[in-house]
Amino acid sequence: MPEGSGYLFGDGEYDSRKFLNDVVDKGYMPVIKPRKISAGGFGSRIRDRIFNREIYKHRSVCEGFFGALTNWFGDRIPCFLEETTITRILLRVLAYALRILSRFSIK
Repeated sequence: MPEGSGYLFGDGEYDSRKFLNDVVDKGYMPVIKPRKISAGGFGSRIRDRIFNREIYKHRSVCEGFFGALTNWFGDRIPCFLEETTITRILLRVLAYALRILSRFSIK
């Protein structure tokens, strides 16, 4: 995981001590739904302090976009070079964003 900042959204499956500690070490703020038996550690304490259901609702927007992107293009990117993979992903995101923009401009 690269260094960064901002929120990192996830569901309850990402509520583990190792993952939360790694996320906080890299500079992100975990907005991860806690499970009934929550993980311990400093990452868990930070998650509990910043978790807000209103912020957590934004997770569905991102998942919906990438889910629709996967449905539109498929889930495979048939290439081996990293530069080609990144280019194809960015072109798919751009094409889908233009599709959404055209829907708004027509209405």
